[in-house]
Amino acid sequence: MKMGRLYCFNILQIVGLGVQFWNWKAGCAVILGGCLGEIAYISSIVWGRRKFKPCPKCGACVPGRVRLCPECGYQFETGLKETEILDHIERERDQVETMTPQEIDCNFEKVEEFVLDEVTSFDGDIEEFLDRRSGEVFLK
Repeated sequence: MKMGRLYCFNILQIVGLGVQFWNWKAGCAVILGGCLGEIAYISSIVWGRRKFKPCPKCGACVPGRVRLCPECGYQFETGLKETEILDHIERERDQVETMTPQEIDCNFEKVEEFVLDEVTSFDGDIEEFLDRRSGEVFLK
């Protein structure tokens, strides 16, 4: 962003403050003009930085993050196909079914240790927060 132009709008607003001593309405108009100029300038920069892509089907200019064209419904990016998703689920299921009970217990113990460590690490903070909240409720 070019800061010089923004400074110009700020100087215009300061001039508007000075003009208010001479004519209140004119000063307000100058300040309003400076504010609107800032908003328009920043909006034009942000609008210019947005990424657009053309729709191959209808030629409309579409924001880059959109997956479906709002004009014609053309789908830009396709997700995973149903067969790929089902294959992934089957592989995961096979992996889980081949686990021994000892491996399952080991995984649960790892998760349990992790969760306990995380919960106890916030223990003092949670108690302090709850004490503060209960104090606020009684003060009201």
